[in-house]
Amino acid sequence: MGFFEKREVDPNREIPIKPTGTLAEDKHTATLAAIAKYSKPVQKGLENLEIEYKVNRQTRLCMCLLPEWDPSFPPYNTAKLASAVKRAGYACKSFDINVEAYNRFHNEKWPIDFDPWDPLRDWHWLEEHYYKDIHPHLKPILDEKIDEIVEFAPDVVGFTLYYCNEAPTKYVAEQLKKRMPNVLIMVGGPSTHASYYKGDDLFDYVVNGEGEQPLLLALESIEKKQGVQYNEKEKSMIIRQPENQRYNLSTLPLPDYSDFDFSKYKFPNGALCEISRGCIAKCTFCEETHFWKYRQRNALSTLNEIEHMYYEHGTNVFWFIDSLVNGNLNELRGFVKGVAEKGLEIHWTGYCRCDGRMDAEYYKDLKAGGCEVLNYGIESGSQVVLDAMDKKVTVPEMEANFRDGYAAGIDAMTNWIVGYPNEGHKELEDTLTFMYRVRNQGLIAISQGTGFSVGVDTIVGQNFDKFNLSPFYYYDHWITKDYKMSIVHKLIRMKTFSIFTDLLKTEKVCSKPTRPNLAKFHYDIKFDNPDNEFDIEYDYDDFDYNIIKPGISNFADSLVNEIWPFLRIVWRTKGAYKLHLKFRKEWEYEEWGERNAAPLDADYIFEITDDGKWTADFKWKYQQDEYSDWEDKYWIENGAMQMSPDPSSPVWSIMDFTRDNSNAVIRARKLAWKGDAEKKSKDPYNAYDFKKFKQDEKNFISVRNIDFSFEYEWQGKGDWSE
Repeated sequence: MGFFEKREVDPNREIPIKPTGTLAEDKHTATLAAIAKYSKPVQKGLENLEIEYKVNRQTRLCMCLLPEWDPSFPPYNTAKLASAVKRAGYACKSFDINVEAYNRFHNEKWPIDFDPWDPLRDWHWLEEHYYKDIHPHLKPILDEKIDEIVEFAPDVVGFTLYYCNEAPTKYVAEQLKKRMPNVLIMVGGPSTHASYYKGDDLFDYVVNGEGEQPLLLALESIEKKQGVQYNEKEKSMIIRQPENQRYNLSTLPLPDYSDFDFSKYKFPNGALCEISRGCIAKCTFCEETHFWKYRQRNALSTLNEIEHMYYEHGTNVFWFIDSLVNGNLNELRGFVKGVAEKGLEIHWTGYCRCDGRMDAEYYKDLKAGGCEVLNYGIESGSQVVLDAMDKKVTVPEMEANFRDGYAAGIDAMTNWIVGYPNEGHKELEDTLTFMYRVRNQGLIAISQGTGFSVGVDTIVGQNFDKFNLSPFYYYDHWITKDYKMSIVHKLIRMKTFSIFTDLLKTEKVCSKPTRPNLAKFHYDIKFDNPDNEFDIEYDYDDFDYNIIKPGISNFADSLVNEIWPFLRIVWRTKGAYKLHLKFRKEWEYEEWGERNAAPLDADYIFEITDDGKWTADFKWKYQQDEYSDWEDKYWIENGAMQMSPDPSSPVWSIMDFTRDNSNAVIRARKLAWKGDAEKKSKDPYNAYDFKKFKQDEKNFISVRNIDFSFEYEWQGKGDWSE
């Protein structure tokens, strides 16, 4: 049974007994000696969390996690916040409504044809889909929990806000306001850290940054104003953490799980933990790396929390929620040395980056310290793309990590980003080649995600020109200046990437993108020899993927050639086959959701022999949505643009990230401007360029009328024999 699968635990199991007396002292001394040479002094500039306990505090707090989120473990950050609040003397009750809903979904068999907790179906939780697709089934559970919250009579209710739970969170908050007009609603979490989150008048407090100290300060302020009516408030109070502030994680209190029933979770013997916050990497695509400035706990602090959970709760499975668990290689090594020295029989995993400094001996130490699997942010198997992402790792180093981890007995989960702006056809095939080459080296999970999206809080989002991005959205999605990469191109890459994972045979059971409709409806493939598994190297740098030359437009000419990397890698790995691959507009929107689908209809009939002789019969019909009644005035209040008569589904709209100034966007902007003499002289806190925006306004008048619609048929043959 794989580490990532649910483990059934005997509720009457014996919890390990913590050593005492001389044995405990000896183990502690030996542990300190094992950790000493790896653990470093506390980083400079860290602040300690200030918790002031007072008796007879009156303010009561509820904290809630709404679906959709991973129901594998009790919510760690909620438990950490509850611990801090209770230490200050406040009454606090926590609700994990997410896990309650998850279990009810599975036990009651909701009459829907998708799993709402499947990450590939997360778009159903977006507000425009949620109330039709999910809310009728979820509402009874939410209403029950609202009754329980009201019964507790809180003064403040706090919610953790993610992009995929905003709709149910707002529903619960609205109902609580109706039932308890004076209750205060506070939100924090990943969504509130991001610049795209502009707040909601429904929420009284919005915490932007680490939540421990702002929560305590807000409760102290509310405590002093007990009895005051709050419903005169018109706007949310944004509590923003100072840009350079970082808390010393080694001094934060242990999590309080008293309100959580571990048996309800996928891992009843499991818990989350953290070694660090923030990220040492500054990958150009990532928003999360800019939310917090990086710092790590010392190895002994992490070890103490693990030991506490191990002996107090019988917890022996841990998932570290860090952006990367190996941000500080020495402290991580010190931690696993301590685990081994204390004899804690634990199993853990966490997100990490590939790193050439992690050699075979390092992986052996990780395994001895309980590491079962590492969740790698691979993103791409192309050095060209990795360099553009600023991953600071080479493909040979990544392959060595897989090889050494596999030899040590550590499996690999992987995360990928399809359709980066500089990802050409060769780069896409390199990515599929890399995946194929490591398929039998402990690969147990492939997470496809939703492909590359431009985030405002990213280096890409703060430097369009460097990454060849147009300042305009096309179908609410980025498009390159030369129109050779768009949501339509990415759709073909996402679909063929997913099909390739269907065809990928792995030594171990591997969790893959769960899109059964693809094999059922979208494609049919037959191999001359299904058992073929050829060893391959990376393809030739000079291979020409622009085989079809219709001469229609950059958009169409590039789109019709999108299929070749997939067709070629399947032949190189499996030999002769016949394929019929279909794109149907209605199928694509149903499968990928509006944020990743496009109105493409296409048929690919392709046949190739073992020695590389192929024939092709392809058809495309791309019909861009039409808007015949464009308004003459496209400005609306505050300088935002009205792009189409139907603002819910515009074809073209402006993409301007210069007006945002959250902590995350400031950090991203400073890095994006680094080395640019012209931008370096500008104020990163005020990046709006009126002159440039007026130029974009002029350009938009012509751009908004571009129609990429085309129909094309092509038959051809070729020979890929070497």
